[in-house]
Amino acid sequence: MTPQQMLEQMIDKATLDFLEIAKAEEEDDYSDAMQSMERTEAYGFAEGLSVAYHIIFDKEYISPVELDNDND
Repeated sequence: MTPQQMLEQMIDKATLDFLEIAKAEEEDDYSDAMQSMERTEAYGFAEGLSVAYHIIFDKEYISPVELDNDND
């Protein structure tokens, strides 16, 4: 596995983690402050990996996980 593929895989996992936390937070009517902090942290991590990818490979990577979620 190349470093590029490894980073893409990390972005996919981070995006999936963010989406799962966001869904749980929504289902709980946004009443749990810990879920909100976890969602913010997960979003920041996924975004940071995406920025690193852009800096290193000089192109944008859009996770298929994110694209699948947009179609739901």
